[in-house]
Amino acid sequence: MKVRDAATIRRVRELRGLSQRELAYLCRPCSQTTIYLLESGRMRSLSPQLAVRIAKRLDADVLDLFVERP
Repeated sequence: MKVRDAATIRRVRELRGLSQRELAYLCRPCSQTTIYLLESGRMRSLSPQLAVRIAKRLDADVLDLFVERP
């Protein structure tokens, strides 16, 4: 899947009161570096499984945060 808008992921995470490290822990296996790269726009795509885990932990719809690859 591709990141829809990197800044949105960060905003939602901050609204939920989570640090990058905390979100990574909740989405394991995932690292704080991965969350940083997603939020900074340096990582534009990720596995569907990780996208679903991130969206679930952020209490967000996966398609609000990510776009399916064709």
